[in-house]
Amino acid sequence: MFGGTAQWGATPFRNRTQKFQDYYRCYPIAMMPGKDRESANYGGKIFLPPSALSKLSMLHISYPMLFQLKSEENDNVTYGGVLEFIAEEGRVYLPQWIIETLDVGPGSLLEISSCDLPLGKFVKFEPQSVDFLDISDPRAVLERSFQNFSTLTVGDVFKFSYNDKTYGMKVLEVKPDLEDKHSVCCVETDIEVDFAPPVGYVDPSTQSDSNYGRAIKTPGTSGSSTPAPMAAAGTMAQSIGYSKLAQQTIKSASKNTFSGGGQKLSGKAVKPEEEASLDEHFKELVGLGSTDTDANPQPLRLPFGQLFFGFPLVPVKPSEDEETQTEEQQQQPHFSGTGQSLRESRKRKERNSSAGAAGGTPKKPTSPEMVVID
Repeated sequence: MFGGTAQWGATPFRNRTQKFQDYYRCYPIAMMPGKDRESANYGGKIFLPPSALSKLSMLHISYPMLFQLKSEENDNVTYGGVLEFIAEEGRVYLPQWIIETLDVGPGSLLEISSCDLPLGKFVKFEPQSVDFLDISDPRAVLERSFQNFSTLTVGDVFKFSYNDKTYGMKVLEVKPDLEDKHSVCCVETDIEVDFAPPVGYVDPSTQSDSNYGRAIKTPGTSGSSTPAPMAAAGTMAQSIGYSKLAQQTIKSASKNTFSGGGQKLSGKAVKPEEEASLDEHFKELVGLGSTDTDANPQPLRLPFGQLFFGFPLVPVKPSEDEETQTEEQQQQPHFSGTGQSLRESRKRKERNSSAGAAGGTPKKPTSPEMVVID
């Protein structure tokens, strides 16, 4: 009798589902003691204390370990995996994006319980910035980022890092989608990925003045992405209408900042005809019929999309004095004077030999070849 009763009571005990459930105070990973774990913020895994590992080891928990995170303050729910069991007792450390998703602050109470989620087959994302379009292969980047995630939940806006830049991604749809969880497991499964237009993206067919993947409307171009034809051959000043721009600049200037006469480095006074020649030279460069010397030098303001690299070099005609000095310098030789040889000349050698033959006192050698000691 007792044996039958004990056997009857043991059957429902073995079939009863074992579940881990506990309460912890949540804190961001940035407040975690020890070495910096900034990379853990770009994943979906949490840090639990060692006591949680002891409890889980006594339960028949399927792998990978998945947990439901529920806020006691506002009942917000999300899901995630576990990275390490190194947190202080009574604490759990979460990535920053999970804290923002749950809308909780440091020290808030969370209910963490184990759960089972189906393997994901399809996920649709919405990039939170048009900068995501700059990534050449977004699917490969996300596939690499999923190594730090265990779950994907509808409505979560997680973050991942690529090329030292952080991108936000919102989960719009998952399949299979359970009505009570709206989350899937992304560990050891093949997931089909689809993307919605990024936040702030405008279709090129309806908007032509944005910067990301859309046509840019500039002077000389139409609203489409087809470039404008090249301008006719001519000088750059003519192609941009520099004469009109310079006239507008001169008219807008009211007072000359720099005034006075010119001076030469030689100290001579500048002749009026030289000043007139400089004015004429400026007219030739600018292409104006008249020049206002009282105008301030103003920056050249070109329409958007045009560049100006200056005028062709036109040398200034030298004055009469400068031409005279140049001719004198050309006539004067660059090198003048007599040369000297380092070797002794032949005449000097003959003079020394004749003096020795006449009985003169020969010159003592500076360095004797032999020294005799008595």
